[in-house]
Amino acid sequence: MVRIGPLQLTETWTYALVGGLLALPFTALEVWRSPENISLGAVVVGCVFAGYLIKRRGGNSTATGLRAGVIGGIPVLWALNELLWAVINIPNPPWFQAVSVGMALAFGGLFFAVMAVAGAVSGRFGGWLAKRRGNGGVADAGGSA
Repeated sequence: MVRIGPLQLTETWTYALVGGLLALPFTALEVWRSPENISLGAVVVGCVFAGYLIKRRGGNSTATGLRAGVIGGIPVLWALNELLWAVINIPNPPWFQAVSVGMALAFGGLFFAVMAVAGAVSGRFGGWLAKRRGNGGVADAGGSA
């Protein structure tokens, strides 16, 4: 466990940060270029990498991938911000604007849920790759000196 001031950073969070921060600039570039057409390619790669790394240490690749997916998906807030401003600036009755803002926020939450699920599945795939390569956990200490 790494200690940063009063916070303790577990291995799961460490590798989730590695995978998520790996995907973050590519997702940000994608959102900046076309906020209406976002793919999950960089997030999937970052989550697979995080899942692979944590499984080599004997950790939970699914939880690590989920966290990396949410971290890598943070630039989606930029696109959500643009959507909210577009909804607010359309001249409509107040009740319709309120419903529209609620729907936009629900869409943002749904997109983060999709990022989390895609991250969890990708992390699990990375863990499977680590196991397949023979790095699926901590070495067995039984019988060795």
